Amino acid sequence: MSVSVEKLTNGHHRTLSERMQFLSSGTKYDSCNQSAVCHAFGPDGRCIQLYKTLLTNYCAGECAYCPNRCERDVPRVSLTPEEITKITWSFYRKNAIEGLFLSSGIIGDAEITSQKQLEVVQLLRQQGFTGYIHVRMMPGTPKYILEQIADLANKFGVNAETTSSINYSEICPNFDYKNDVLQRLKWTRDLIREKRREYRGTGHIVGANDTQFVVGAVDEPDRDIIRTVNKFMDKYALRRPYFMSFDPIPDTPLENGSPSPKWREQRLYQASFLLKDYGLMHKDLEDVYNDSGNLMNTDPKLELANMHPERFPVDINSASMDELLLVPGIGPVSANRIIHSRPIGSEEELARMGAVVSRASPFIDLNGVRQTNLASFTGGYS
Repeated sequence: MSVSVEKLTNGHHRTLSERMQFLSSGTKYDSCNQSAVCHAFGPDGRCIQLYKTLLTNYCAGECAYCPNRCERDVPRVSLTPEEITKITWSFYRKNAIEGLFLSSGIIGDAEITSQKQLEVVQLLRQQGFTGYIHVRMMPGTPKYILEQIADLANKFGVNAETTSSINYSEICPNFDYKNDVLQRLKWTRDLIREKRREYRGTGHIVGANDTQFVVGAVDEPDRDIIRTVNKFMDKYALRRPYFMSFDPIPDTPLENGSPSPKWREQRLYQASFLLKDYGLMHKDLEDVYNDSGNLMNTDPKLELANMHPERFPVDINSASMDELLLVPGIGPVSANRIIHSRPIGSEEELARMGAVVSRASPFIDLNGVRQTNLASFTGGYS
């Protein structure tokens, strides 16, 4: 389905409310759940509520997993840039949201689509909107439009979807992984660095580079996904990977595929946090995969701790930051508090540092006492 701007009607006789519902649910594969409001996290970790929508679910793309792919028979609707601007203001003035998450189907090509997205952002900023704006750009978006988006949006980026060119050509045949995705991740990285220098000290939020993987759409093990995440962190300054569990959609090439369990998505998030916040590398997680290279439905940090009993117990009052971060129940914030508050004299003090003592106890030594036998431990981690 080739879609021109002229064909972007308002969904014929459909009401504004009906179109809003269609286009909010259509963002399923854009890092958010199927409701009009989704949640993002600012650089300071604060949760931000955003109105999320597609500009249109008309699409020239043939992505094999997508409910909005061009050949699928589905009601097609659009919102104009003026309508999205008006809706965003309405939610914002009611304190229902703090900003906008904007994605879209492919309107003809990536350049036309990103131009329309840019128009939405320009309208909002011209009208004095100071809320948070996150734009999910299309693969192949021209650099000059990315540069304009970077001047106006707080966050923007393109989805990688998978780990390799071969896999990408299987599920997103309209685009080239290296040129349309990886090159855009590089441009985004450079633009974010530039904007952070420009806005330093102004209070303006500049979000980090992010991307998304559709988990289970192709036969790639979790090991490959985590390796790719680690590579993207090094190469593109990726800060936040998102994972979306594949769910087969009728009348798509993958309609007979097996859905990916939600717990797999959860475990990939936990593993990515170990890379992002705990200083581990992908090679440090080799022990936690099964024979197929997939994570098990258990906490990867706990699995890693149980597989290396020689690392424990960790002495709370003498351990380094890296040693503390290996302890289930102790995260980066609590580890930093522990180091700056030592000596710690009791579990009560440890709890006040933010540690989950019930999880940490089997792995720590506190004043020469190890509270619980490691083999009896069955909890989770911070």
